[in-house]
Amino acid sequence: MKKLLIAFAGLFCFSLLACHRSPQKTLLDQIKAKGELVIATEGVWEPWNFHDKSGELVGYDIEIAKEMCARMGLRAKFLEIEWERLLNSLEKRECDIVMNGVAVTPERQARFYYTDPYAFGQSVLIARKDNNAIESFEDLAGKTSANSQGSTYEEIATKYGAIPIVIDTFEETVNLLLENRVDTTINSFFTFSYYMKNNPNAAIKVVAVYDQVYQIAIPCRRNPQNLTLLLEMNKALESMRSDGTLERISLKYFGQDVTK
Repeated sequence: MKKLLIAFAGLFCFSLLACHRSPQKTLLDQIKAKGELVIATEGVWEPWNFHDKSGELVGYDIEIAKEMCARMGLRAKFLEIEWERLLNSLEKRECDIVMNGVAVTPERQARFYYTDPYAFGQSVLIARKDNNAIESFEDLAGKTSANSQGSTYEEIATKYGAIPIVIDTFEETVNLLLENRVDTTINSFFTFSYYMKNNPNAAIKVVAVYDQVYQIAIPCRRNPQNLTLLLEMNKALESMRSDGTLERISLKYFGQDVTK
């Protein structure tokens, strides 16, 4: 029995030593071992993330992500996933982070860690130019509003009593508006401005501006093992803010500084 106890004690000490020598790797450790950060994005939301005429994935989110990864010594690998699945894909570990102009909300903060914001936004209510029946968010009751399912825009529309119509892209939304198949949509002011810059004759207009300015940041899974990744991304974003890179990329895609 004494020999058995000694053997057991030796095995126990060896196990403790092994655990001490091989601590559990953080997500950042795993990412650095692979050399790439897997980033989920829609790829269809101009000017945040979209394909240019050559088919290349570009946009504000994409350029920010690539520069952030470069400063972290990583490659950026993009997965294109429809909005309805984006945040779920993060929880299912299909990606490491999401970059898709994601607004910070209390509900999402309960599910994810967020970096410091890399942009700020404001929602606008959009209708056809000949529609004079809708002049404010209060006029949405009983009207149809086309928005991505689960988006903050859909939440605002529902809050004011609108009938939600699920769509995938802003371009699809505009087509529905112009064809008089929906009454309104809600989207980012910057998305609307970018669209009008490229389609100046489009018969749509902003009828109201939502009074809350929201933060746009990068979500990652809410796990203490992921805090080092969060800190590393914040460090990269802060260096980009300090040297003017965030502002430069913002001016390129929005014509104004959306980072403050």
